[in-house]
Parts: sequence; C-alpha cells; structure tokens
Amino acid sequence: MLNRITLLFFGCLTSGCLATAPIHPEATRHNATGVTHLQSGRLKQAATSFHLSLEYNPCHPDALHNLALIALLNKDLATAERYENEALTCRPDLVQAVNGLGVVRRAQGNLEEALEMFEQAIAMDPGYLEARKNLIITALDLGDRNKAEVHTRRLRILSPEDPMVRDLF
Repeated sequence: MLNRITLLFFGCLTSGCLATAPIHPEATRHNATGVTHLQSGRLKQAATSFHLSLEYNPCHPDALHNLALIALLNKDLATAERYENEALTCRPDLVQAVNGLGVVRRAQGNLEEALEMFEQAIAMDPGYLEARKNLIITALDLGDRNKAEVHTRRLRILSPEDPMVRDLF
C-alpha cells in the first residue's frame, strides 16, 4: 500500500515548488542537490543537503517537504507528519505538503482522513494530479466507486496519456 502512494508523493521533486518568502540562493542550491540525490535513491546524501538548505532558511517549505518524503520512504510516519506540518507552517498553500499529509494518513491506515487531505489538496489546485490519483486509489479502497469514477473522468481530461487512466474503469 505504501509503495504505490509513495510514487505519487514525488510530485514536488519535479514540480518546482516555490516558497512565498525569499529563499537564500545557497538554500535553493542545497535543496536542488538534495532532489538530485533523492531521485537517485541516495537518501542519506539527500537528507544532508536538505538539512544544509534549512541552515540557510529554517522555514524552507520545499526542503521540509522533501525531508518528509525521505521519512516516508524510511517508513517513519511520525517524522514525515512533523516535517509536512512544518512545511505548511512555513507555507500554508503548499499543496504538495497537504497531499503528503494525506499520504501519511493513508499509510497510518486512516483512509477517511487521507481522503479529506487529498480533497483539500485538489480544492487548492484542481490540476494537481498526484492528489487526484491518491484520492482515486483511496476512494476505491474505501469502496466509494462513484467518487473514484468522478475523479477518474477528471483525470482523463487533465492527463489523457496517464497510464493510470487506462487501468481504471
């Protein structure tokens, strides 16, 4: 269960999450280096880079979100939740962190709460595909086929070439 949702959690790595406050150039550089390490599976090096980024900007929402991803990959759900909440304190509109909290809730077995987080993320950004995919999977697991079908139709419009669209309904 954790692996298929974790894949949908990587959205921030390629989406170029932007913070609202100015971020020190070195913080940006270390975060980018961390993303490169993370994409290559070098979690320890990635974490080091993200922590360096936070030394320049302790409230760097992208670095915090990326540390949450590492915690999730390490199945440390409490730490992932803490980092996502910190990211949202720094930037309340960071849709990736809201989606991330949904992933944490789902991994904890709180499917109803996860569904609410995914719905909140979609309300913030209807085009955020990772949240919509997570919502579809969670709705199906909850037995809400109607909700899953509605969001699958929307996903087909937003991303007609997405492999997930072909596999559903």
